[in-house]
Amino acid sequence: MLQTRTDFPLEGNEAQLARGAALRLLTARSRTVSDMRERLGRRFSREAVEQALARLLEEGLLDDAEFAQQWRQSRERRKPRSRSMIELELKKKGIAEDVIADTLEDYDSLDAAYRSATRYAARLATADRPTFDRRVGAYLNRRGFDPSVTKQTLQRLRDELNIGYDKATDASTD
Repeated sequence: MLQTRTDFPLEGNEAQLARGAALRLLTARSRTVSDMRERLGRRFSREAVEQALARLLEEGLLDDAEFAQQWRQSRERRKPRSRSMIELELKKKGIAEDVIADTLEDYDSLDAAYRSATRYAARLATADRPTFDRRVGAYLNRRGFDPSVTKQTLQRLRDELNIGYDKATDASTD
């Protein structure tokens, strides 16, 4: 038979169980307050979830600003995206608008676009200019980069990879 502890009130017990579940979730990876609220809400009462979240926030174990900063750094390292795409991802994770704005305040879209497309563009270095522009441009567009950023990035990559310039082609693409 399962034994239960009786040395604390039942309400506190549920809040402690919710906190324990939250700590287990946090050992796997960082989470947002919104994500944690949703996950804990599946098993525990609203009051227990809010008590557990308040304690985790007080202890500094749950921090949306820190989560957003880690998300940005991860995106910059592994899968560079446009500012607007990262903003959208953070909104979907329940991060507040002001936290998102602070996190992305100094985001450099040109640098991110360049880092995102460099490896892909190198594989297309033997392509003609229209093919290179179309394919790399589409690659950057799928990652949410603004057309002006895409254009500047294409120019930089063409220059670095010495993509040939045909006068007839140049006139039609600029």
